[in-house]
Amino acid sequence: MQFRVELVVPPEAAFAPLVQSTVADACERAELDPARPEDLATAAADGFLAIVEQAMVESTEPIRVILQATPDELGVRIRERGLPLDSAEAKRDPAWAQISARVDAMHWHAHGASGSELELVVNHAPPTHGEEAPPPSNDVPFAPPQEYTIRRFKPADAPSLARAFYLTYGYNYDFPAVYEPRRLVALNASGRYISTVAVGEDGEIAGHYALSREPDQPIGDGCGAIVLPAHRGRDLLNKLREGMEKEAQHVGLEAYFSEPVTDHGRTQHASESFGAKATAITLGCAPRSFLAKHMELSATSQRQSTMLYYKLLKMPAPRVLYAPQSHARILARIYQDLSIPAEFPEGKPASGNGAMRTTVNRGDAVATIDVTRIGADSATSLRQNIEDLRSLTHLGAIYVRLPLDDPATPGLAAIAESCGLFFSGAAPWALDGRDALVLQLPLTAIDLSALTVVGDFGKELLSYIDVASKKAATSPSIPV
Repeated sequence: MQFRVELVVPPEAAFAPLVQSTVADACERAELDPARPEDLATAAADGFLAIVEQAMVESTEPIRVILQATPDELGVRIRERGLPLDSAEAKRDPAWAQISARVDAMHWHAHGASGSELELVVNHAPPTHGEEAPPPSNDVPFAPPQEYTIRRFKPADAPSLARAFYLTYGYNYDFPAVYEPRRLVALNASGRYISTVAVGEDGEIAGHYALSREPDQPIGDGCGAIVLPAHRGRDLLNKLREGMEKEAQHVGLEAYFSEPVTDHGRTQHASESFGAKATAITLGCAPRSFLAKHMELSATSQRQSTMLYYKLLKMPAPRVLYAPQSHARILARIYQDLSIPAEFPEGKPASGNGAMRTTVNRGDAVATIDVTRIGADSATSLRQNIEDLRSLTHLGAIYVRLPLDDPATPGLAAIAESCGLFFSGAAPWALDGRDALVLQLPLTAIDLSALTVVGDFGKELLSYIDVASKKAATSPSIPV
């Protein structure tokens, strides 16, 4: 008999008997060998209990138990969105060996941010011994003092790294590939995501820092910075950043940037200690759910905001930049702090046809308008794009990036500010390799007094943005 049945239950041990009886009933309907139903039903119940105990400690999402009968086998798949598990971890726990011994095959499947799935299979034919599978445990108490190895990512690290991201962010990290071992391996092989890992004496991943880069671009994004709660306070973040920086120099980048959150000062302190310089503060750029676990954070409920830091790796070329007169002083301070020689001549009116592109990131609920060429038609196009974006529901913020090497940027910046946007900062190399003036418009309330900013110049930027935001709030807008 062929059929498919799905049972959805809370992640609680009390539901193990229901799982066991449901699987036992399915075994009877599938007409398994009379000696097999007890094995599969017990294995399913034990697997469910192990998942509840080991994977669902920090998750309350329901567990799906899917039974699939075919002419050849009966399979039980237990799908959860807790801590990712894998077969390598299973070898360390004899309980999983006992579960594996009861069935013909046991596998673990990673589905990225959709969670993980334990598969148990019993054949209609006589049993052939199967594979082992998974779990981990990671308690918040500190791991024993130990030596850590900082090195490049290896493909075998992928399952452990996916677990590390879950233990740090749950499934809220905004780059879903980190939860999928195969994608982590492929991205590192391509050079678009260069991972550096901290490995404990037990061989487990204790921390990670990556360099994300696009081909032929002069900068990279220092991202994916995590240290597991049990290993924090041991200077691993700085050691990981040092390893990532060596990789950035190795691939010939001019600079790299990072975007530490403003809910705590830890990652900002790390940026400052490495000589990175603050160039912008981006308000409301991510959902509130984008938070690392087990850290002392501000108690606000507003959207996340981030700092923008740059670390130069080469002697920069001098710049000729066209800054709006109102922002010339602060932009000159930014470039002076970065040690990038820059002069700021007066701007000129736009001519010809302009070009811009608009990107909506639905995961973060933000939109960015990149102006790549300013023309006589750019003012009208920019106003219309901003108004169209403001009409979208659930959008948290709008950002506009203007090319600072274009003489018409001061005029177009005035248009953007007439639509309610205000100063965010500068982003060198960020606009197809060109320096950008960044303006912003949070669409939800952001209390700037709740932000944690640790650097002296970062605090100066925050004060400047505070004044600019209040001015924008009281200035009449120019209609489209």
